[in-house]
Amino acid sequence: MSQEQLIQELISTLGADVVLRGADVPEHYQTDWSGTPPQPLALVRPRTTEEVSAALRLCSAHKVAVVPQGGMTGLAGAATPTQGAVALSLDRMNRIEDINSQTGLMQVQAGVTLQAVQEAAVAAGMVFGVDLGARGSCQIGGNVSTNAGGNGVLQNGMMREQVLGLEVVLPGGTVLPMLRPMLKNNTGYDLKQLFIGAEGTLGVITRAVLRLRPAPRARVAALVALPSFDAALALLALLQASLPGALAAFELMWADFVDASLRWQQLR
Repeated sequence: MSQEQLIQELISTLGADVVLRGADVPEHYQTDWSGTPPQPLALVRPRTTEEVSAALRLCSAHKVAVVPQGGMTGLAGAATPTQGAVALSLDRMNRIEDINSQTGLMQVQAGVTLQAVQEAAVAAGMVFGVDLGARGSCQIGGNVSTNAGGNGVLQNGMMREQVLGLEVVLPGGTVLPMLRPMLKNNTGYDLKQLFIGAEGTLGVITRAVLRLRPAPRARVAALVALPSFDAALALLALLQASLPGALAAFELMWADFVDASLRWQQLR
């Protein structure tokens, strides 16, 4: 089967508004921040899990590689389609489907941005435990697929600790419904863990059930000058002992970084 046959089948199955040929793919979908890649064979922008399933099933039948894409904020080239591959963008699957402040749960589609999740959690009197500088662009599906960390790891853990359930489409088109909204769950194999951090190599994440947390009553930030790395470790241990479970972030800045930042500020 030829690549042209695949494109025709994708268009006839999903529609011309979902599938773009390689020459028509906007530059935004051709690369993340890591550089300029080859042009993809086609771009597929599904709106539903069923459309993701159909696209993967057809690409699998034609033995054409598929590269899942999130917010395109990575620096390692993971969302960059290789020559002859189909780029699969989840940016149209961007709905927050349910949020419950009593259970502390939120169900979202994979294309929802991290900032949208954060804002919805705050509106419900809760907070979401992951924060990144790219919050306005990065998507939850990408956060889960890369097991994102960010600023709140000390307090809340990595992205893996925020995920209670997933919906995933396997390469052949099979949909795995694993949207179990339970924190205490010991019902056999926890298959969703295989897809967290797998970067789309085992399947495409289409939905997630996320764990929310009570909003803190106050936040305090401090800048502390210390003489050594050992002193920084001692301070971290002291803060964790004095404020159990309340320390959200602890970042180190070396002296040369601080000096360079101050010089840059003076030049502005």
